[in-house]
Amino acid sequence: MHLSSTKFLAPISLIAAMLACGGDSTSPDRSGLAGSYTAIQWTTSGTSGQTSQLAIGSTLQINLNADGSTSGHMHIAASNGNPPADFDLTGTWTQSGTTVDLTQAADNFLRDMIFAIDQIGTGILDLVGDHTFSGGRVQLTLRRGP
Repeated sequence: MHLSSTKFLAPISLIAAMLACGGDSTSPDRSGLAGSYTAIQWTTSGTSGQTSQLAIGSTLQINLNADGSTSGHMHIAASNGNPPADFDLTGTWTQSGTTVDLTQAADNFLRDMIFAIDQIGTGILDLVGDHTFSGGRVQLTLRRGP
């Protein structure tokens, strides 16, 4: 009995396509990073010295959703003559290996930082960012608890 190559190759092609789609390790919904993150360490430094943003009342909470979207809020307290600022953290996130990149519509420093993924314990993850800008340095650790 002779089988046409189309009948033979079609099921193999379908299986190969299904396996290829399921193998994307950088897809947000497969990464295990989704969840709510809160700033636990946030330091800025520049010409006026070093400031613990959390100690002066700044807050940052961001949700990394399984579909690759973000939501949350960032409040930067007034300091060194700068007025307070508030930011809506609606945007997107992507993972590449052991790093996370955030993209927000709001113009803030988060979209210029790359965060390293650091697993602290069972279910506890930190996203650690450290970036030098023209006016100073921002060091930020965001934690997702169990």
